[in-house]
Amino acid sequence: MIRHVFRKPFVCALWLIVAAIACGGCPSVVAQTSVRGAAARNLVFSTYLGGSTACADCSDARTYAQNAASDASGDTYVTGATKVSDLAAPFVCQGKPAAHSKLSAFVVKYDAYGRLLWCTYLGGNKQSMGVGVAVMPDGGVAVSGMTTSDGSQPFPTLNAFQDKNNGKSDYFVSVFDAKGKLRYSTYLGGSEVDGEDGDFGDASANGDNIAVDAAGLVYLTGSTSSRGGAAPAIKFPVTWNAIQPDMKGAKDTSDAFLCVLDPAKSGKASLLYCSFLGGSQIDRGHSVAASASGGAIAVAGYTKSPDFPTTASGYRSLPAQDGYLSNGFVTEFRAAQNCNGPVSCSYVMRYSTYLGGVSKDARDDTYDIALDSRGLILATGRTVSSDFPMTPYGRSIYNKAPYLKAGSANDQPYLVKIDPSLAGKASLAYSTFLGGGGFCTGVAVDQTGGAFVAGEEWVDGAAFKLSHFPVESPKLFPYTSSALIRSRQGGVDAILTQIAPDGGRLSYSTYLGGTKDDSSYGLAVDRFGDVVVSGATASRDFPLKNPAQGWPPGSVQNAFITKFPFGSYLH
Repeated sequence: MIRHVFRKPFVCALWLIVAAIACGGCPSVVAQTSVRGAAARNLVFSTYLGGSTACADCSDARTYAQNAASDASGDTYVTGATKVSDLAAPFVCQGKPAAHSKLSAFVVKYDAYGRLLWCTYLGGNKQSMGVGVAVMPDGGVAVSGMTTSDGSQPFPTLNAFQDKNNGKSDYFVSVFDAKGKLRYSTYLGGSEVDGEDGDFGDASANGDNIAVDAAGLVYLTGSTSSRGGAAPAIKFPVTWNAIQPDMKGAKDTSDAFLCVLDPAKSGKASLLYCSFLGGSQIDRGHSVAASASGGAIAVAGYTKSPDFPTTASGYRSLPAQDGYLSNGFVTEFRAAQNCNGPVSCSYVMRYSTYLGGVSKDARDDTYDIALDSRGLILATGRTVSSDFPMTPYGRSIYNKAPYLKAGSANDQPYLVKIDPSLAGKASLAYSTFLGGGGFCTGVAVDQTGGAFVAGEEWVDGAAFKLSHFPVESPKLFPYTSSALIRSRQGGVDAILTQIAPDGGRLSYSTYLGGTKDDSSYGLAVDRFGDVVVSGATASRDFPLKNPAQGWPPGSVQNAFITKFPFGSYLH
């Protein structure tokens, strides 16, 4: 079935003229599209999201998107944060920022062709930021993030496990139906900092930290320093069935965590499971993925702990040399008792590994993960470790980068596929550097097992060439002949790369951006195979196609949402 209607050029031009008139304050839509008209023809849609007017307590008009998700109809949900008071309508749930807000989360929904269906602010006073987004099985959406909003004008809650902010910053989980009606919303946190160091900027370190299974259970990861102790200290809300009930680290450390919520329940009954995950130093959960049954849950992130909980089956169960800066980690839990059953759920750690170099110069991070149809785990992030674990040619694109060293080289993006049913080195299905000087913050997988990664690059590019020998990763970004944009346009550009199912070649690789800085944080593949990339841009000439919104006058940064038609036709 052909899903996308490919309009003839004069129809597209007429649509854009009408859109520019309707947009009122967005007269630059047609001009922006014409700059990269040839490239934009290879998009389903591409649009800005933002506003012109800073909120009363905000310093400037700034908006950014963190993550994206696609439902069964091909509709797109996006979350992030904004400092503007005039986001695009139609509004549902919350039509304006709360009084004294310095930053509000938002949730927006587009149809398969990029038409705006609904939008909502989501926040209270102070700061709130949307981080993760996952589609509910009934077509609604679950959104996670961080908030410092408190009692004077709290974050909006409904049927909440926790109805107030317990500390310096807390997580939130909010669930909407397909039309944008709020079904469930709760704080989640203790009395210390819960979140990525309390950082509310547009951050590449925030992977998609929420997932949903086919029964509608919600899985959340992140980082917390709320270890509890003597009153009035409040412990992060771990449950009695936690695999790790206490933090191992002392003051000024943090742990990752895994929590499971049922938004169909209310109050205390809605938190089914919550556990710390970490060692004696700093650990952060960046991303979570769950199988449809909920029987397998994978968590990935960052660790500095020499005693991070690993399994004997992990690729590497021992830490790097003393003095190493950081490693990524990948951990898979299996349900010993499913949360959908009549007995309380419980989990066992099936597979857990450090991911990164082993030298004292090792510095690695894992930002995002995805599960393929066979239950294999795909993980992406950044490294400056020349000894990052690699597989030989045929299971890697580039498997050498001897120039990498902490403090002397750019970060290198990577993609790893892990089979948690195997042990040790056999569990590494493939591992590859991706070239250039940047990092990847989003990964998704299509029905063929092909992987997509998105992130940012700050180096120039060179045409990708397939080699039949183990090959050194280039310091230039490798783009393919079918790329949307083949050269870096600004100081930093977003990127999108497609890797073949065997991990041995680039199928597609492109820059995405304009003449200012552009960064991608979110990535989603819909069931038709089309790919959505979301992020932040300061470029007034970002490539647009059928935009729901042009560049808002007076703004300094806006979100972008761009959809590539990988499922509609071959490049």
